[in-house]
Amino acid sequence: MTHPAGTGKLLLEKEASMPYLKIQTNLPLSKKAERTVLRTASTLVAEELDKPEDYVMVAIQANTPMRFAGSDEAVAFLELKAIGLPARKTKRLSEALCALIETHLGISPSRVYVKFITVPRGMWGWKGDTF
Repeated sequence: MTHPAGTGKLLLEKEASMPYLKIQTNLPLSKKAERTVLRTASTLVAEELDKPEDYVMVAIQANTPMRFAGSDEAVAFLELKAIGLPARKTKRLSEALCALIETHLGISPSRVYVKFITVPRGMWGWKGDTF
């Protein structure tokens, strides 16, 4: 709990609220493969962040022109954004997300970048309001 400066009010700190994972890859994927990756990634993020899956959003962009390390071999770029994403969880999240990509897309973890972004509450909107 924190006291915002000058308010005297207590606020409950919520860790990693409203996670959003975007997966980009240069691989073409069938609709069935996309649905499988989306479902599996949504469950993984919810479990790793101890959040109900009701608040997790996942998107996938397949067949995206991409190049990494001078090669256009299979590659993936992931962005995980959330309010209050704790830095202490990023190593484990990176391991789990790279394993998911390797298992479902066959892309080596050495060809996967994962970017973690923590978003201030006032910069995340939902249901016509912000947090």
